[in-house]
Amino acid sequence: MYNYVIPLISLLFCFMAFLTTMRFILSREGIYWLLPAIISLIFLFQNLDLLIQITEMGLPYDPMTPRNIAPLAIAVLYYISIITFHYALRFKIAENRFRVENRKNRSEAVFIEKVEQRKRKTERKRKEDNLGNKSREAEIYDNREWTDLFDD
Repeated sequence: MYNYVIPLISLLFCFMAFLTTMRFILSREGIYWLLPAIISLIFLFQNLDLLIQITEMGLPYDPMTPRNIAPLAIAVLYYISIITFHYALRFKIAENRFRVENRKNRSEAVFIEKVEQRKRKTERKRKEDNLGNKSREAEIYDNREWTDLFDD
């Protein structure tokens, strides 16, 4: 069991690196993450192959030799470099101001529309409630035209 710890940890780091690059491909600087995603996929399959070889061989495997620790060191350093590259890109690539302002304006318009719909709904409800109330009806306009109001 002790033989599988280092290959499993290196496989875990490679898998995390691959998932991280897949997540960053969907961000605004996604084109920059295609090559790191391919490299991390290669590292993932290489470490998976190493783990399969260890399980199938059944030979004594000494995990503390430099040759066997190297995949773990490479996986950890590669994962750290991906995170560093992400922060470097984040500070270097400016946000698309037009897209941000457009999104804010659209959100504001949707909010104002919802507020106006609520106001119209309450006014409509108030008018429906006042429709049956006879004390609210204006009797001056009952049988006259609007021009008759100015004849006086």
